[in-house]
Order: sequence, then C-alpha cells, then structure tokens
Amino acid sequence: MISRKGLILICIFAIAWVLLVLVTRHAGYNIITCPSRLIYDMPCAGCGGTRAFILLIKGHPVDAFFMNPNVYLVVPYFLTGFILMVYDYFCHTDRLNECYVRFKKWVNRPVVYIPVLVFELAVWGYNIWRYKHGML
Repeated sequence: MISRKGLILICIFAIAWVLLVLVTRHAGYNIITCPSRLIYDMPCAGCGGTRAFILLIKGHPVDAFFMNPNVYLVVPYFLTGFILMVYDYFCHTDRLNECYVRFKKWVNRPVVYIPVLVFELAVWGYNIWRYKHGML
C-alpha cells in the first residue's frame, strides 16, 4: 500500500511533469518524453499522450483521441487525484488514499483488467503502426 505522503508525491511529480512539458513546448522545444522511444527507439502505449493532452486543452478533442485515446482515461484520473489531494490538505482527511485503495481493488478484477489490457495492446499496436509510417 502506498502511503499518503507517497500518493501526494506522485501527484506533485505528475503536475510538475505536465507543467515542464507545457512550458518547453510553448518555448518551441520538441523534447521526447517517452523513455521507451529514447532507449529502445520503439513507442509505448502512452506515446503521443503529451501531444494528445495539449490538443485536448487547445480544444481539439477528436485530434486528441487519434493522437492517443489514453488521454480520456488519464486526464480524469489526474484531475480526481489533484482535487482529492487539495481536499485532503485543507480538510485533514485521507480521501485520496481511500479512493486509491478502492480503485486498486476494483481494477484487480479480471472483468476490468482484461478489457483494459486488450485496449492498451491495441493502442500500443496503433502507436507502432503510426511510428513505422512516420506519423508519430
């Protein structure tokens, strides 16, 4: 089980990473943020996620979906985590950890993780196809 402090650090790291990417992209730098592409020269299921997020906040939801459909899974997850982290801080509760434990229990059921795994494999295959055709 991850401690409350660990969950808060994960949320802070995620927010810092998003801000770093947004600032560097706005400044005109096009950095590769995917460790898989940097090390193995092969995209992962998350490749294109940063660009999808940027397209989403710029108001291009369809383009964001085709860049990486995972953006519609990750954004609500991080927003919920951020809201719960702020709530916990001000109300001195442990809702973020409680939600994490419930979510972990829910996701560990085969009826949930098998379709998610199939979806992620499809996204990964789509990213590999786009990479081989120079679209990623």
